[in-house]
Amino acid sequence: METEFLQTAAPLLENPTVQALSRYNHHRGKTRLEHVQEVAWTSFLICKRFSQKISMDSRAIIRGALLHDLFFYDWLHEGPRLHGLRHHNIALKNARKIISLSKIEEDIIKKHMWPFTVIPPIYPESFLVAMVDTYCSAKDYIVCRKPEKYSILFKKYIGEIDIQDI
Repeated sequence: METEFLQTAAPLLENPTVQALSRYNHHRGKTRLEHVQEVAWTSFLICKRFSQKISMDSRAIIRGALLHDLFFYDWLHEGPRLHGLRHHNIALKNARKIISLSKIEEDIIKKHMWPFTVIPPIYPESFLVAMVDTYCSAKDYIVCRKPEKYSILFKKYIGEIDIQDI
């Protein structure tokens, strides 16, 4: 699964315009590049998890999610008034400059701030990325203390500890 994600994401992640997102803070110490990568990866995983129930274009999800915040200013201190209602148009304009987009990818970028954008997403891929973006952004601001058990299980999952240590 990682290979599929990386094959789609690599051309964009290697693009100097997309790499420039690493120079901008986004949420609480996370760069904008880290944010779009998290949204893309999480959206991709959810897409794959529900692929038997609903057909979605995982390639469009990855690409749209990686480009959904393609703007180059510190939104906390500069940029257009009402940033939250306008930056999706800026990101779409910037994305069109570096790559040809499908209708789904355009809708993902344009509607990722729904319901603030008022007009709802047309495609399930757009709805998914909008929800994951909201989740990832909220998670950056809400600090939850998880029981140690979950932390240990996660470390086991990523191979840092042996199951016998639990």
